[in-house]
Amino acid sequence: MTFGDFELEHGTVQCPVCESENTKITQKIMDIPHFSQIWLFNLTCSDCRYKHNDFLILDIKDPTRLIYHAENKEDYTTKIVRAANGTISIPQIGAMIEPGPSADGFINNIEGIIRDIQDKAIFLKKNAETEEEIEKINEYIELLNSYIDRNLPIDIVIEDPFGNSTIIPFDPAKLETFKLSPEEAGKLKTGYIIFENVKK
Repeated sequence: MTFGDFELEHGTVQCPVCESENTKITQKIMDIPHFSQIWLFNLTCSDCRYKHNDFLILDIKDPTRLIYHAENKEDYTTKIVRAANGTISIPQIGAMIEPGPSADGFINNIEGIIRDIQDKAIFLKKNAETEEEIEKINEYIELLNSYIDRNLPIDIVIEDPFGNSTIIPFDPAKLETFKLSPEEAGKLKTGYIIFENVKK
């Protein structure tokens, strides 16, 4: 089944930021490789310009923790599918991406995620107030460069209390999958937005 087999549905909803009714929601359901059916949606407010994109896997999933042990250039092409409720952590570089009210779902590879973190560090450097802060940020940027340029061994961990995030591994033997306990899942942040009174 191809993406074109599904019709888009449009509607309006109250913006979760400015509460404007001039907010459009577009949603569709599709079958894509590596998943069952997925519900995709996009929210755009014409007044405050708030945007939110996300997807939900329509199967009921257990809360999960997935760990991929990347060791080379090929491993860095491993796809990370992060739903809005997924928490990504990379222990070797001290990085964590947690969900929040404006969190989007995304698909990226390991190298792309490290580059995104590097871009954010470069942005932070522009607002640094002391030479010490600038030096520390520069050191961190160089650390990320070493991982990107040399494809150093690195672990990428993704945890999702709703099981909607996943890893599509270059080498399945390097992927570990764990079921989270209710207590572990309950400690994770979530990024759900609830849409009420959707008008077509």
